[in-house]
Amino acid sequence: MKEELFNYTVKRYQVSEYLDTNPIRPLIKEVDDDFWGLVETNLISTKHTSYTPWGDYTFKADYDTEEKFVEHYGNPLASLFFNRVIVCVTRENDKVSFKVFSYIKRRRVAGKWFKVQTNCKFITFNYKTNALYTGSLDNYHLKRKCRKRVSRVMFNNDPINNMRRYLRDGLNTIVDKDKVDIPTIINQVISTFVNAIPGTELYADLLPEQRIYKRYLDAQGTKMPNNWFELMKTYPQPKKKDLVKCGYKYIDALMRVHNLKGDKVKRALHNVKSFESSNTFTNACEIFGEKFILNQPDEFIQLLLEKSQTLFHNNIGKWLLTKKEFSNFFEIYKLFQKGLINYNVIDDHFRFYRLLDQMEPVKWTSRTHDEFVQEHYDWSEKYNHYTNGDFTRIYNQEFVDKVNEVILTKDGPYYPEVLTTSKRYNNESSFQSNCVKTYIRRIDSLLISMRRGQGETEERASIEYRITLCSQDNVFELERVQTLGKRNDRLDESWDDALIKLDNKIDQYEDLFDTLQIEGEFKHKKLFSDWGTKEVTRYSVTKTGKDLTEMKLCWENNSIMELNSYNNYNLVPVHNWDDELPL
Repeated sequence: MKEELFNYTVKRYQVSEYLDTNPIRPLIKEVDDDFWGLVETNLISTKHTSYTPWGDYTFKADYDTEEKFVEHYGNPLASLFFNRVIVCVTRENDKVSFKVFSYIKRRRVAGKWFKVQTNCKFITFNYKTNALYTGSLDNYHLKRKCRKRVSRVMFNNDPINNMRRYLRDGLNTIVDKDKVDIPTIINQVISTFVNAIPGTELYADLLPEQRIYKRYLDAQGTKMPNNWFELMKTYPQPKKKDLVKCGYKYIDALMRVHNLKGDKVKRALHNVKSFESSNTFTNACEIFGEKFILNQPDEFIQLLLEKSQTLFHNNIGKWLLTKKEFSNFFEIYKLFQKGLINYNVIDDHFRFYRLLDQMEPVKWTSRTHDEFVQEHYDWSEKYNHYTNGDFTRIYNQEFVDKVNEVILTKDGPYYPEVLTTSKRYNNESSFQSNCVKTYIRRIDSLLISMRRGQGETEERASIEYRITLCSQDNVFELERVQTLGKRNDRLDESWDDALIKLDNKIDQYEDLFDTLQIEGEFKHKKLFSDWGTKEVTRYSVTKTGKDLTEMKLCWENNSIMELNSYNNYNLVPVHNWDDELPL
C-alpha cells in the first residue's frame, strides 16, 4: 500500500487578454526633410502577418489568478498559461521515492487547442535490495508517446544533489521567492526522503546525502576508511564483485578498479581530502616511471591523488633531456603540482628548448622556482633573438579603444592595454620577466597588460585570451586562459574584481572583434597576412582508419609562422607584400 509522506503543490496562472478590434493605421505620412523637402514615408508595418495565420491582436491586460484563468478559458481573445509543480515523497512496499511532477498547459490567442507538456523526475531507494534508482517520465499524460527512463546509479553521480538542483530550478520559475522560502522546502523534502529509509537514523550527525550513502555501505558490510565521503565522487566506483574479491575492504577494491598498487598509495588514499580520479598519478608514472614515483614521499603521492591537473604528454622530455636534466624537470614538475608554476609556462619552456637545442648548446639546469623563472626568461630572450622581427597585430580599433578604457574598482583604477606591437610585447616581457614577447605571431592569442595604477608600473598582470572561430557563425570568440603576475606568479585575490570586470568588458565588446591581421618586417622584408583556417588532424582512429580533424586558425601567409621554424629559419621564403613572387 502506498503511503504519502510529503506533498507540496504550487500553481501558476498567466492570462493575457486582447481587444476584439485593431486601430486603423495610415499607410503614408508626409514628413518635412531638411534636404529633400516634403517627402512621403511608408508606415506599413514590417511585421510579416501573412506568416501568422492567427492574426495580429491588440493587447488589453494581464492577469495571474485562477479565477481569471477559468473566466477566459473559452475566450478566443486570450492566451492562457498554466504551470503546476508537485513535490512528493512516497513509501510503497520496500521502496521510498522522491518525485517531482511538472505539468504545463498553454494556448495562444485565437487558438483552438491547448498544448500540454508533462514530466516526472524521481529518485527511488529500495532498502530491501539496497539499490538506488533514478529516472524520468516525459509526456506521462500520453499512452504511446510517453518516454520512460530508469537506471540503477552509484552515489558518485551525486543523485541527491542533482535532484536538489532540479527542484530548485523548477521552483524558481513558478513561485514568488519573496513569499516562499525555497531552500527550506527543498531541505524539508530531502530530509523526509532520507529519514524514511530504515537505518539512516543511525547517522543523524551527517548530511542527508552522506547518511544514505553510509547506510548503503554498511548494509553491504563494507569496511570503510575515515575519509569515506571524500572518496565517493571518483569514477569508477567499486562494484560488488570488486568488494567480494577484496574482502569488502573499500580501499583495496578502489585501488583494484583504478589499477593502483603499493602500500604508499594505500596510505595516501586513507588521508586524501579529495579524490576524483587517478589520472594525474597515472600520468606521472608514465612520464617518470612507476617505480620512481612510488619511491617518492607519501605527501607527494597524496598530492598526485588529490589534484586533478592538466596532463602532460606521456613522452614529454624523453629523447630530448639528459638524465640529469630529466631530474631537474621533475623538481619543476613538483612545483607545478603544488600550483606554483603554470602548465603553459612549462610547455613554453620545452618549446624554447627544442628551438635553442638546434642553434646552440643548451641545458635545463633549474631546480627551484626562482631558478626556473630566470632560466625561462633567459631562454625567451634567446628564442626571440633567433625568431626576431618587428610586427604589429591589427584588430578592430573600436574594440581596442573600448577594452583600453579604465576599469574602476573599490581598490582604485586599473588600466588595461591591448598589446599590438613587438615593442609593447617586449616591454611587457621585460617588466614581467616572462615570455610574452614570443606570443606576437600566435594567431590565436590576444594579450592584454593590465596595470594597477597609471603609468609604466611594475604592478601589473599579463593576461592571455584564446581566440577561437565559431564554425557555425564564422565569428571570433574570446576566452581567458592565462592570468599571471610578475615572473609568472599567481595573482592574489585583490585582482579578482578587476579581472571579472575585464571579462565582462570582453564579453560586451566581443562582437567588435572582427579584424585579425598582422604586418611586420623581418630581415628587411615586409610581410602582411590576414587570418585563415586550416584542417588539422585531431587524432587518428585505428579501427576505422579515419582521422578526426578540426579547423584551426592560421595566417594566410604561412611565412609568418615559418619564421619560427628552427630547421629553416634562415631559408624561409619571406613574401614581400609589394612583390608578386616569394623571395
